[in-house]
Amino acid sequence: MNKQILLLLIIMAGLAQFACQKDNGGGGTPVITNVRAVDSTKRDSSFTAALPGTLIVIQGSNLGGLQAVYFNDTAAYFNPVYTTSSNIIVTIPATAQTKATDPNVQNIIKVVTDHGTATYAFELYLEPPVINSIALDNSGTMVTITGSNFEGIQKITFPVPGTDTALSYSVNKEFTQIVAAIPPGTPVTDSIRVYCTYGVAAYSYPPPMAVTSLSNENGAPGTTITINGTNFIGVNQVIFPGGVTSTNITPVSVNQFNVTVPEGISTADYLTLSGTLGTTKSPLPYATYITHPSPGYISNFDNQWNADNTGFIGWTGGYADAATADQKYHGATGGVAVLQQGAPMAANAGPTSQGNPGLLQLNEEPWVTNTAQSINGYALKFELYVASPWTAGELWIAVGGWYGWSSYTARFAPWETAPGGKYQPSDWVTVTIPLTQFITGNEFWQTSWNASGKPASKFSDYPSTALGFLIANDQPKAVPANSINVAIDNVRIVKEQ
Repeated sequence: MNKQILLLLIIMAGLAQFACQKDNGGGGTPVITNVRAVDSTKRDSSFTAALPGTLIVIQGSNLGGLQAVYFNDTAAYFNPVYTTSSNIIVTIPATAQTKATDPNVQNIIKVVTDHGTATYAFELYLEPPVINSIALDNSGTMVTITGSNFEGIQKITFPVPGTDTALSYSVNKEFTQIVAAIPPGTPVTDSIRVYCTYGVAAYSYPPPMAVTSLSNENGAPGTTITINGTNFIGVNQVIFPGGVTSTNITPVSVNQFNVTVPEGISTADYLTLSGTLGTTKSPLPYATYITHPSPGYISNFDNQWNADNTGFIGWTGGYADAATADQKYHGATGGVAVLQQGAPMAANAGPTSQGNPGLLQLNEEPWVTNTAQSINGYALKFELYVASPWTAGELWIAVGGWYGWSSYTARFAPWETAPGGKYQPSDWVTVTIPLTQFITGNEFWQTSWNASGKPASKFSDYPSTALGFLIANDQPKAVPANSINVAIDNVRIVKEQ
């Protein structure tokens, strides 16, 4: 064999050995020694557990020739650019199984190369469960639990005597909501608990019953009012001011019921509700028309023309005494003011004061004792009766002096947001307009509403506390006669609780 052939054979053997060494990542069986974070500030830290979706570095030796990476038999995507014989940068699949989703998983990382397979004990776990809110259904027998990480549920418990676990439950596919059947028994105040593979979530239970608003805060005896709030489970009585009780209750939903106002109310006070979940009070006093506390109570209209805080009806506003109001506006509490648009309004007519009974003027009365305080949290309130469907036109409610009305103004057109564009409640309702909705730039003589005005900051910003309720039309079409026909009662300034 000549020297040239021998040299060629030696070169070919060397290339073959080099290729073999390249294929097996440097030679030897692949081995995983540890897993660490990608974050350069944490490179000295290694760990044996992580959340699905975490970006990690698998370290070891002889890891070249990589073909696949598995986390609990779930294949992970890898980019060959980020793999070497000693490091593999890879993201744990978000869909990888954990003990919560499959109790039989082995918690193994498996690296497959073209020259062998390496495994490494590594736990995949989930974040502990969290409860953000709970809500009872109308029957009070089911509860919806909203939160996150509701995987691997083991049990759900309630603070009730005897069997305290949920009778049944279902979980949505995102593991963010549970609907559970509540076990029987009167609950004590404690927590509902959701036990999962990776932790326990707790939330105060039973949820408190609460009143948020009343349809009418000054309903007359014999009328029906609606109470709005949350968790009205087993409400069995409503105590009105003076300890007068009504049990004539009609549930509408878990967050609403109707109740008949009883006879015998002689003072203003908070309503008290009692039911399965305990007791609660209304956020504001009820029946303030009886005592009309001042400052803040502007007019109850029981006496026309009076110059005290029973108010004053202007020249074009109407008035109905108690007997007439009771006949025409069922459920009125004494006399009422009337605003009726008796003639058509042209397009962009602005507020109308003469020719229609469309201007109600009220005396200047103190709203608060300390006028240096902020208006935030305060609102104008009044009771409203809509005698005919309200589908066009609006009220401008102005703060200011006689005829000027150039201070601060609010616009009230409830039909614009009512179903079908028609507003006509079945009975008297309480209207609440925050003082922050009274803005500048809408003087009496303007023909269109200017929404760019600014509210007052404190009560001393108002040059006057006289009020004007003015029928208006700021729309580019005419408003037919009698489109607005309303009665108003119990005008007051209230601090919301």
